[in-house]
Amino acid sequence: MMPTTTPFAAIAAGDIRELPETAALPRSWHQWSQAEIDALMLAYAAGRPLLVRGEPGTGKTQLARAAADCLGWRLHAETIHPRFEPQELLARFDAVRRLADAQAQVALDDHRYWRPGVLWKAYGWASAQPFLAEAERLADPAGHVVLIDEIDKADSDLPNSLLEVLAQRSFQVEPVPQPIGGPGVVPPLIVITTNEERELPAAFLRRCIVLSLAPEGDYRDWLVGRGRAHFGALAGVEGREQALLDDAVLDEAADQLVADRAAVSALNLAPPGLAEYLDLLQALHEIFAGENAAKRRSAQLAWLNRLSAYGYLKHAVDDTQHPAHQRSQAALRRAAGSA
Repeated sequence: MMPTTTPFAAIAAGDIRELPETAALPRSWHQWSQAEIDALMLAYAAGRPLLVRGEPGTGKTQLARAAADCLGWRLHAETIHPRFEPQELLARFDAVRRLADAQAQVALDDHRYWRPGVLWKAYGWASAQPFLAEAERLADPAGHVVLIDEIDKADSDLPNSLLEVLAQRSFQVEPVPQPIGGPGVVPPLIVITTNEERELPAAFLRRCIVLSLAPEGDYRDWLVGRGRAHFGALAGVEGREQALLDDAVLDEAADQLVADRAAVSALNLAPPGLAEYLDLLQALHEIFAGENAAKRRSAQLAWLNRLSAYGYLKHAVDDTQHPAHQRSQAALRRAAGSA
């Protein structure tokens, strides 16, 4: 018997969901895995944040966008950096602007200096409205998804600061007298990502649902499947009636990436992954978009060998023996011989 009280139960593993273009993000595609569906169902039903861990480029960030699109909720995203202060998740105060206004003897107004953070927006959308830029002021959404991206970039103060907010689901911010959140507020779905660069506090982990996002099955087949989600034919989707890239291009790009991962991993360096694979495919699609189908496939395969060295090889190593470098040099020699 399938559950009926969570929207995620209607998704099947392998489903491909179009993510429409927004002011900040391009149109994209998300292929659901069973692990993603199950973890989101648990986080949604339990009211707990979902911590998504895994190597860069496995789609951790996009999962929050796909979840928001599935729920019909508004997405609020914050990317963490080493100098990020925990308070910024609640609100930011522009002290420099206030000082300038005071020196210019401009009337001081809190609405000019405070900006709501992602948690204030998610837990107190109505109270945040007067402090938002005009373009952000919208009708109250049905719900909110909060993405806290790359939390491992910050020190332990940040995840520790979230413990009380996650437990109480309410907090205070200075420019508003009443508490933000509380039992009457629909709790947001919080998605937190980590690249495992820093160990997270045990108390924080206990309050999260944890999804270790990793390729399912054979890595090469997993890559090609994601490539087809972005560049293969999709019935009933405008502009995708025909495949944007031939399967031979997807296969060759995946074979090359697998070889390059093995070469780089042997040096104990971070290997290329899905992000690099999709970037290369996108470039091949854009460069040869104007060619007819017969010429496009052979041209893309030839240029794939030339370009993959720059897309896949990211480390300062002696690259003369690296597979990507050798492919590129061979492709250049072939191009020079046919010129």
